[in-house]
Amino acid sequence: MLGVRNLHKSFGSNEVLKGVDFTINDGEVVAVIGPSGSGKTTFLRCLSFLEKANSGEYIFDDLDKDITKITRKEIKALRMKMGFVFQNFNLFRNMTAIKNVTEGLTVVRKIPEDQARVKAETLLDKVGMLDHANYYPDELSGGQQQRAAIARALANDPEVVMFDEPTSALDPELIGEVLSVMTKLAEEGTTMIVVTHEMNFAADVADRIVFMENGRVVEEGPSEEVLKNPKEEATKRFLRRILEHDE
Repeated sequence: MLGVRNLHKSFGSNEVLKGVDFTINDGEVVAVIGPSGSGKTTFLRCLSFLEKANSGEYIFDDLDKDITKITRKEIKALRMKMGFVFQNFNLFRNMTAIKNVTEGLTVVRKIPEDQARVKAETLLDKVGMLDHANYYPDELSGGQQQRAAIARALANDPEVVMFDEPTSALDPELIGEVLSVMTKLAEEGTTMIVVTHEMNFAADVADRIVFMENGRVVEEGPSEEVLKNPKEEATKRFLRRILEHDE
């Protein structure tokens, strides 16, 4: 469904992605793990065209093309098939939760306001935020803001939803409410790419784990296999550090 081959991205002389190969199939949940600075966020941003990759091949449904040759029109069409959930929520501060969800529907998709509102209410209800629909972001907890952001990401009925460290900006007691929503989405068959340090979520929810280090995919495979019996020394080192940190 979605994939890249030999994806490269540099910022000046700093090569952040060094030939990444990746695929995800319909209905699959893939957790991308790895140490800070390994290129995980840049990888997601290149997949969603929030960053421009230097080279690589891009595959999405029936499109298979050099990523540098994809036109603005094609990028716009591809983005309509994606939802993106950011680490720091990225809600519009001057808009209520429901307005944050309806904005893309009315402005980009030109859906009438009343229809957009019905859809937004359905999505806010789905993430447990309907009773806070008319609250502004500053009136919401971090967990509530992130759940509103998830509702916004779902508004365009995306084929794939990308999550960039969705719980890393949250206080520990708020992490569970966001992971609960994500688990429900996975159970419903939502295709998800999740950059995360939440190993329990990766173990319980992800079908597959991709481990990145130094801009490369070092290891990938079924979640249980990678977490319990990693093959690569770099993966073993990383998981040991995570387990020691959690103790």
